[in-house]
Amino acid sequence: MNRLKHMLNRFAFLLTVVLVGSPAAHPQAGNAGLAFLKLGVSARGVAMGDAMSASVQGSPSTYYNPAGLITPCNNCKAVQLMFTHKEWIQDTRMEFLGASIRINDEHALGVSINSTTTSDIEIRTLPGPSEGTFTARDFSAGLSYAYRASDVLRIGTTMKFLYEKIFIDETSGFACDLGAQYETPIENLSVGAVLANLGGMRDLRNEKTKLPALLRVGPAYALVLESANSTVSLAADLVQIFPEKRTYLNAGGEFFFNQVVAGRAGYQFGSEGRGFSAGIGLQYGSFVVDYAYAPVSSELGNTHTITLALSL
Repeated sequence: MNRLKHMLNRFAFLLTVVLVGSPAAHPQAGNAGLAFLKLGVSARGVAMGDAMSASVQGSPSTYYNPAGLITPCNNCKAVQLMFTHKEWIQDTRMEFLGASIRINDEHALGVSINSTTTSDIEIRTLPGPSEGTFTARDFSAGLSYAYRASDVLRIGTTMKFLYEKIFIDETSGFACDLGAQYETPIENLSVGAVLANLGGMRDLRNEKTKLPALLRVGPAYALVLESANSTVSLAADLVQIFPEKRTYLNAGGEFFFNQVVAGRAGYQFGSEGRGFSAGIGLQYGSFVVDYAYAPVSSELGNTHTITLALSL
């Protein structure tokens, strides 16, 4: 146990050195569009600071890391359905529908739909009262595939169609995600990595839209407390968004009691908008309901995410 603690502390130290020493950890030098591709799609993930690259399993893997579609569980259900509703800032709402289908011990598929809208945007061509309002829409539809390359390595990919509409202008494009999860020789310690949003969009009117291409990499560790019939999970992700030349450190934890009730908390270090987050979860048989609360800085308000999942 002392050796394990030493290795985990060393890994956390190295992760912090990378974060602080990277030039990308300093002020942003560019912006990317389609910001909805950076918003977490599960209440569990949001509550844990979106530190999910190593620990995610099932339907939310279509967003966080497609390798998670192949779970290390031998007796897991073959199909999982998930629906998420998010109330974000400035009248922004997101609906996410995902499904994971485990074909056999080596292959799994996933499908996902993400629809995000921002309503009541005022139209102004001259100073004075607005001339009306409109709704901006973002949409993605993805197909994911995962493969168990060995007993300790899972890999996956997601192909996504993207659509954006602002007032009367619209554009579309394609992107892909590439991910992996590795079970280390240390029991219950895994590492995940994913390259997301690699692709491009057609011009929106006369402007080019940059996709928020990013890298997520980090560990996850689960500690089983048999005496308390509980599991404690800890996870961290180093996230670099390439167009913005910006790096974040996401960290989170979960206490899962009796396979029924879960309490979660997380923090996003280096983010100008998000910081602390928290949430709860309830599981009854094959049905799961999760909730996450994440306040946003600059007096933009609080955000709420709720997820319903069913395993078949």
